[in-house]
Amino acid sequence: MFIETPLMLILVGFIILGVSSEAFIRGAVTTVHTLRVPPILVGLTIISVGTSAPELTVSLSAALEGEVAIVIGNVIGSNIANVLLIMGVMATLRPFVVGDIHLRRDGGVMLAASLVLLGLAFYGMISFTIGVMLLIALVGYVVYLYYDSRRKADASITANAEDGIMRGGLWLGFPMLIIGLAGIIWGADLMVSGGVQFAEQIGVSSGVIALSLVAIGTSLPELAVSVTACLRGQAGLAIGNIIGSNIANILLILGASALVTPLVIPPEMFARDIWVMLAVAVLGIYMIGRGSMNRGTGICFLIFYSVYIAILFG
Repeated sequence: MFIETPLMLILVGFIILGVSSEAFIRGAVTTVHTLRVPPILVGLTIISVGTSAPELTVSLSAALEGEVAIVIGNVIGSNIANVLLIMGVMATLRPFVVGDIHLRRDGGVMLAASLVLLGLAFYGMISFTIGVMLLIALVGYVVYLYYDSRRKADASITANAEDGIMRGGLWLGFPMLIIGLAGIIWGADLMVSGGVQFAEQIGVSSGVIALSLVAIGTSLPELAVSVTACLRGQAGLAIGNIIGSNIANILLILGASALVTPLVIPPEMFARDIWVMLAVAVLGIYMIGRGSMNRGTGICFLIFYSVYIAILFG
């Protein structure tokens, strides 16, 4: 059947992931709001981590199937795409200015997480114990953000958390959460299957597919959220979403995947792609430190990303 061809599996998986992620986030926000969970906690957890749900489910599905290259490639590729592709699109559509000092702090955390991944690449693998440590680090970071934001009464996080509340309360929110979660798992499985089959067809490694097609597909939620926020004049929210997603990709996704199976980092990714990710993280932090990004810089980011993808398939 046509739908069972690799590219169609990837495409259908992309679509299901996008729709299901939105349903999951809205269902989760509505459910916890009905249960009177503090909105600020919703913003710092469900909204921030929710956009990383596609990467998480794809990586866990790949880990269960023993496709470790897809797990590592998805994280590295997504982090590269989040900066070069998403920030590039944002600035090309609408040059932006950011002045939030917290973004510089969180950008430093993103760089630290990237350096941790580089250190693990030198070590050669991410074991179960290291996975637990990564998850503990993420929990510690979220707890710190919660108390820091609560102390400073960050209204923007609260408002962002309340944006996704649906009418109908728990009766609509909880079924939407379950349906969204099921759809995310299904879409992730289709993407992994399609990615592996497509790699076999064109004679490239599954890691290359993960670094490119899968990474772009799982970054679609971040792209949608960030571009929408930027066009509304909320560039700080958009950049915060990118930074939070990159941190979650390393600490949450690699941490959780390592609980399923030890993650041996492919030598070719250590030789090139992790260094590209680190360089891109530094570039992103530099732009945040400057406080603005014009259209010309955005186009340059998109050119850089295009060249990287071309090198992958070259």
